[in-house]
Amino acid sequence: MAGTGFSQWFWNERFWLPHNTTWADLRNTDEASFPQASDLVMIFPYSIVLYIIRIFIERLFARPLGRKLNISDVPNRPPSSNVVLEKVFKTITKNPQGERLQGLCKQLDWSERQVQRWFRRKRDIDRPSKLVKFSETVWRFIFYVGVFLCGVALFYGTNCPWKTEICWQGYPEKQMLTPLKYWYYHMELAFYTSCIVSQFFDVKRKDFWPMCLHHFATICLIAFSYCINMLNVGGLIMALHDLSDIFLEGSKLMKYSKYESLGTLGLVLFGVSFSLVRLVYFPFWVLYSVYFDAWRIVGAFPSWYFFCMCLSVLQILHIYWFSFIVKGVMTLWRSGGKVDDERSESECSASDEETTVLQHKIEGHGDASSSNGMTLRKHKQT
Repeated sequence: MAGTGFSQWFWNERFWLPHNTTWADLRNTDEASFPQASDLVMIFPYSIVLYIIRIFIERLFARPLGRKLNISDVPNRPPSSNVVLEKVFKTITKNPQGERLQGLCKQLDWSERQVQRWFRRKRDIDRPSKLVKFSETVWRFIFYVGVFLCGVALFYGTNCPWKTEICWQGYPEKQMLTPLKYWYYHMELAFYTSCIVSQFFDVKRKDFWPMCLHHFATICLIAFSYCINMLNVGGLIMALHDLSDIFLEGSKLMKYSKYESLGTLGLVLFGVSFSLVRLVYFPFWVLYSVYFDAWRIVGAFPSWYFFCMCLSVLQILHIYWFSFIVKGVMTLWRSGGKVDDERSESECSASDEETTVLQHKIEGHGDASSSNGMTLRKHKQT
């Protein structure tokens, strides 16, 4: 009884649906299919299948390709044995600075560069090879291209992307669930569900826990739009976010393959697509339609207010992330720097190069955001 009471309270039609609409209006019939909350149970088996597909792509395609491109699979070399530095590393800090760094130099009669190099190598012992990171990036690139093409197919032959008010015509009981919409939504949901689990086995990022939170929020918001049949506007949002992710992952692939010019071009295209899609199209077409077209055509209801709030927060984040892109591109322009995946690698390699690191996180995918971090490095000769 308690479970039934909670279910009735949680799925209250006054919150979820427009006025004069009930869940009975969205029940499946022989003539029409609609999104059902029970469909979301399939996320879990789909995510397992998607993860298996990822393993096959990485091992049977990405790794052999990486080897042909001469991408290094050599693990990082450990530093020389040193009792003093080992103790500092384990009990005090993994990156000494200031007076502590100078004190270690005097104690060991080493230069600052030698001490810093030792700590860099120590931090890098457990970091994966470039081939492992290349394989992960290949998988993400293939997935983003695939779901973006699925999104294009979803709106092909319609004017929804340009006349966004069409997304609300007949909402919700006259907008049917097609097989393409079903698979598009479930592919996105399965991807982020698998990401939550795979993060514990993938390359460890500096933003590990924020990414877990982000993936969970993304799943919740995409599932939210599915449950209330906002598939048209939800699909449009996911497709436009997938576009810039393609350029981001593509630029990483070029970087790992040592095609620096193409990597730089990919980063520039990412910045351009990000600004056009998320700072122009998203607010002036999508958000405008959600705020005004939905109000005029459908009318206001509580879950619509919630949806508006979430998308407004997303747009604020777009502006915030764009500031990092501008700084990164300016740094790249001034220094002719190289593009690195800063979340995968710390400020280090075992070389004698000094690096200037600028981290920027670019997020936004689906009805929530997805996170990617890139670093622009300026290499100096010492």
